[in-house]
Amino acid sequence: MKTASVSYILVIAIMAACVEFIECDHLATQGIRVYISSVSGNLEIKKQQQKIQMVLSGKKIDAQYIDVSSNDAAKKFMRESAGEKSIPPQLFNGEEYLGDYAAFEKAVEDERLMEFLKLN
Repeated sequence: MKTASVSYILVIAIMAACVEFIECDHLATQGIRVYISSVSGNLEIKKQQQKIQMVLSGKKIDAQYIDVSSNDAAKKFMRESAGEKSIPPQLFNGEEYLGDYAAFEKAVEDERLMEFLKLN
């Protein structure tokens, strides 16, 4: 159990180091954006965020990771676009809403990630 805790802490530290904290009014209008939460207490959300990051980096797809826990404007934008009760992670291409983790995971499984991300 101790090893799992150390691994989990290491994963969170690495993920936090890779996240760009971006002001919502300075967001690029193009490119992949993943809205995340660095302070979620939900382990499943943290795993989802980590998997998205691993898949995108593994496929050499650049993405901005926007932390809604420290940016109210970003959180408001995410919820206006994805739905009032939406929770991270949520994916966008520029300002176009792509979907949530379930949609991302299905696209990966169906081998149509580039289509899902609208990068083809």
